[in-house]
Amino acid sequence: MNKRFLIFTIVFLFVIAACSPKQELSPASGSLDKAEPALLPEDRFLTIAHRGASAYRPEHTLPAYILADEMGADYIELDLRMTKDGRLAVIHDNELQRITGTTGKVSDMLMDELKTVSAGTVFNDRNPDLAKLSYEQLTIPELRDVLMQFGTSVNYYIELKSSLKDSGIEESVIAELERYGITENQGQHDVPPVILQSFSEESLMRIHEIRPEIPLIQLYSFKENADLSPSELELLSSYASGIGIPADSAHAGFIEKIKRWGLDVHVFTVNEEKSIRKLIDMGVDGIFTDRPDVVREIIGRDDF
Repeated sequence: MNKRFLIFTIVFLFVIAACSPKQELSPASGSLDKAEPALLPEDRFLTIAHRGASAYRPEHTLPAYILADEMGADYIELDLRMTKDGRLAVIHDNELQRITGTTGKVSDMLMDELKTVSAGTVFNDRNPDLAKLSYEQLTIPELRDVLMQFGTSVNYYIELKSSLKDSGIEESVIAELERYGITENQGQHDVPPVILQSFSEESLMRIHEIRPEIPLIQLYSFKENADLSPSELELLSSYASGIGIPADSAHAGFIEKIKRWGLDVHVFTVNEEKSIRKLIDMGVDGIFTDRPDVVREIIGRDDF
């Protein structure tokens, strides 16, 4: 082979490679060495009771969770925050004002102090048609209160509300779940008994290191049409089983893209029938709702 021909061949191959269309990275074309993320059940739509049946009873309280279970929710959702003394309070906001009408922050209070504040009085004031005198006696529960109430009779979808003050929240949550037997036989159920979610990538990666068999959902707060780059999806698929996104940001193209990676798509928070049906038609795998009875009714119809 003469030198001129060799140079021509190299240049020709370089041009062909440069002109070829770039392939979007997919699980088949490259992946990270990792412990495989836990799988969620295929062809199983999940009704996730957002803070319990919170359209009807005070959110994150035992009555809200009891009603959600009675309505047939697949999961009850809990938001967890660490108190000043390192205990796990079931509450969405760090500020107490919206739920209790009082000032203060969860992170600055002891759990026993939180349990002196009513978690139902504000709900009664805002919802006179649903108000009950007994709700005024409700307090902010601790994770162990919910686990003691339900044990393994329900499935838990838990969000870790992380902050710089919450060092060790991952280990604390896992320890509580193990103490009450929630993580036993994780892969031997119709649906996993517990799913953990967070906006913190680092937090989920830490959990994946500790208990890789627990399904993890990476939360995103897209303001409009959701999208993730191939490199973001590559990293995501190394530890997560799916994603959670605002319902308004969901669109068919994105859902299809996520599913090509073997990931599930759960959307929050949807209460109206028209929107629920639209999202189901798009192909989402689960819906967070304050009204689990409405979602269950829709998916139970013959025309679903």
